[in-house]
Amino acid sequence: MTLILPMAMHRWTRLSTQRMEEDWYARLSHIDPEHLVMLTQAESSALKIQVFGDKKTVEQLLRDFGGKMTQLAPEAWIESQARPPFSIRGRLWIHSDDATFRAAANTERDIFIPAGMAFGTGDHATTATCLRLLCDIAPHLPAGWRGLDAGTGTGILAIAAEKLGASAVEAFDFDPVCIRVSKENAKANRSRKIAFTVADAQRVGAFQKADVILANLYSELLIASAPGLAKKLKPGGHFIFSGVLVSQATEVSAALEKCGLGTPRLVKRGKWCAGICLA
Repeated sequence: MTLILPMAMHRWTRLSTQRMEEDWYARLSHIDPEHLVMLTQAESSALKIQVFGDKKTVEQLLRDFGGKMTQLAPEAWIESQARPPFSIRGRLWIHSDDATFRAAANTERDIFIPAGMAFGTGDHATTATCLRLLCDIAPHLPAGWRGLDAGTGTGILAIAAEKLGASAVEAFDFDPVCIRVSKENAKANRSRKIAFTVADAQRVGAFQKADVILANLYSELLIASAPGLAKKLKPGGHFIFSGVLVSQATEVSAALEKCGLGTPRLVKRGKWCAGICLA
């Protein structure tokens, strides 16, 4: 399967060793986990670190840590291996191959995110756990519930919210590239109830209140954005978050509780942690 990028994206690459993996996660904790890839191989101690983002972000990484910067031009094709569809709680099916998506018997519960996407394909621990938590609460949400997706990335969580019954979803990201990608993905999934906007997670005053807020953000941004996001959650609403390292979970939980949210129920997947709490 192939994918044409909607506009120029950049990739930062640095080689290290596997014993330094935890240190690199700490050094790059400000990077959205969906944009960060750690690659290892069996019978090798090498670690390849990749970050996908805009030119400014990648240039700063190059200055801070060395490594290599590569521009992925809009005309460039990304070749990638499509993965078999996988299920989220038996309620959603995530496809990376357009052929399997088009052949799906129930497109109302099938989501297509192209395999060529560098991030946000649903199989990373951060996104997958958000999807599971959303699937768990969806049957218990009020009819016509509204969603707010903070840091939408590829739009997968917003698309999932619509597939699971949301009457309207507002989704935003600070990166215009992500918004363009999200709109294309929403179109491919025939999603018509999502409004995508370029916005800052710390300035959410213009958005409507929601029954469910999805915040797949790195911990520092999540903590800084929590006061504003908490005000956008309806009474009794659910706040689902991810993108947090296990070592940062206590600090994030305390910040959410300080904003008046309930004590989060945490779900750990390897080095990553997600959670859900009530307004």
